[in-house]
Amino acid sequence: MDQNMLRKMQKLQKELEQKTEEFMEQEFKASKHGVTVVAKGSKKIVSIKIEDSNLLDPEDPEIIEDVILLLLNELFTEIDE
Repeated sequence: MDQNMLRKMQKLQKELEQKTEEFMEQEFKASKHGVTVVAKGSKKIVSIKIEDSNLLDPEDPEIIEDVILLLLNELFTEIDE
């Protein structure tokens, strides 16, 4: 392999690493039913905000659990695409 080709490959590799790093830090957001979840491309959860206090029913905690689970799955699917 000649030096020119090797340099091009190294440059492409650096560009790919940079794009990957940028993607890992990019934030993705999903909202439903008064709940917003933000995650980075690395799938690290940045925040979960609950704006509808009716979802915090101690008699029925499954409501908020289901909404958060739905949003996390939606976010991770978006990140994977």
